[in-house]
Amino acid sequence: MIKPSIFLKTLKNNNTTSIVITLFLLLLFFYKLYLEYTIPILGDELNSILVYSTNLKTLFLKNFPGNVAFFHLIGYLKSLIFGYDLLTYRSISFLSVLLSLWVLKKLNFNETKIIVFFLVLIGTNFTLTAGLYLGYNFTTAVYGLIFLLLNSNSDDKNNKIIFLLLFFQFYNHLVNLYLVFPIILSLFIYSNKKKFIREFIIYFLIPTCFFYFFSVMMTGIAELKVEQVDIKYIFLFIRQNFEIIFNNGLNRIFFYEAYQNAGKFDLLNVTIGLYNFDKIIFFIVMLCLIFSFYNFIKNKNKSIFALIIILHFLTFFLINKFPAPRIFTSFGIFYLLVSFYFLENIIEKISKLIIFKFLSLILLLILIINLNYKEKIKNSVYGRDITYKENIVSTRLLKKECVLINLNFTEAQKRNYYFNYLNFCNEKFNLNEFLIYYRSN
Repeated sequence: MIKPSIFLKTLKNNNTTSIVITLFLLLLFFYKLYLEYTIPILGDELNSILVYSTNLKTLFLKNFPGNVAFFHLIGYLKSLIFGYDLLTYRSISFLSVLLSLWVLKKLNFNETKIIVFFLVLIGTNFTLTAGLYLGYNFTTAVYGLIFLLLNSNSDDKNNKIIFLLLFFQFYNHLVNLYLVFPIILSLFIYSNKKKFIREFIIYFLIPTCFFYFFSVMMTGIAELKVEQVDIKYIFLFIRQNFEIIFNNGLNRIFFYEAYQNAGKFDLLNVTIGLYNFDKIIFFIVMLCLIFSFYNFIKNKNKSIFALIIILHFLTFFLINKFPAPRIFTSFGIFYLLVSFYFLENIIEKISKLIIFKFLSLILLLILIINLNYKEKIKNSVYGRDITYKENIVSTRLLKKECVLINLNFTEAQKRNYYFNYLNFCNEKFNLNEFLIYYRSN
């Protein structure tokens, strides 16, 4: 029998052991998220796949806020190579776990700090959205990368790539303005002004204007429900209807009804909403705020992260719209990294205790083993969006015959049926075919 003291010594000194443990935990987490249970596709996932991830003509549409275009670009490339299998779509979200791990290694986090980081992260809604083909985890992992670049941004050397990533975030989803704007303003304060303005225009403003203009036009066309989608017809349609297309697209993207109808910002209601949605993220947010204000008031060398967090929460007041609690999931890793940044000395001391590392590792293992993803999603806001009934109908009919039929189907049933039709019948996605089927009575 191996003595605990020998195991602890091995855990401390053997790099091979650490690699094996890391791979084991990653594979176990992957299994618990994607393989342990069969969970039918969500309505949101159907929209993401059939509308945005299967055709270049629709990839950059912004007719719904849920189109995180660059995330769906990965999904589109996946569609070309691996087809339309749901597991491979959902597995794309696991890239955020790997990217987050890479960021921690580049930040020189020791093994104990990485374990503690993932202990906290897995306890949040990060785990819920990691098992689905949704863009939240992808967004928050990119914010982790932005933190890494800000943390090593001496002489503004990383500003170009930071601006590109901020464009990436802002184009993916408008609500990222809540954090993108504070980061840009903080960079302006801390950077050489002439260099900042030049790089901001080239690497953020120009690509943002170009891509949003393109999406405005594509979205305006989609709003008019064109009958054909071939390139020649679309160019002629744009020439004849440019002003209507532009106005429709602009209104749909920047004045979407969900933004227009949102109530005014109310600190108490937002606080209660976030607490009920995710208590761990709520606690991390409070830590960020407390340490940021303390750093800003007490320290002569004020941290850029303190300024970003303060401006971040001032932005909620300036925009004055009631934010959905789920948007805080997208900022989660950034909040957590800022908290670790301010608690660095304390965490560093504790992490050197080998017994603390051992206990943290055991706790992380228990947390992953006890993860019941089916129950987790069932009890979440996504539980009602799972197409259980529609999936049963689709699979039953397609097992009999591989044909597109519409037996007075609902919209959800038609989308589910067409997705299963692609997979059961080994068909290629055809935008014209899908639109005709989806619009059929």
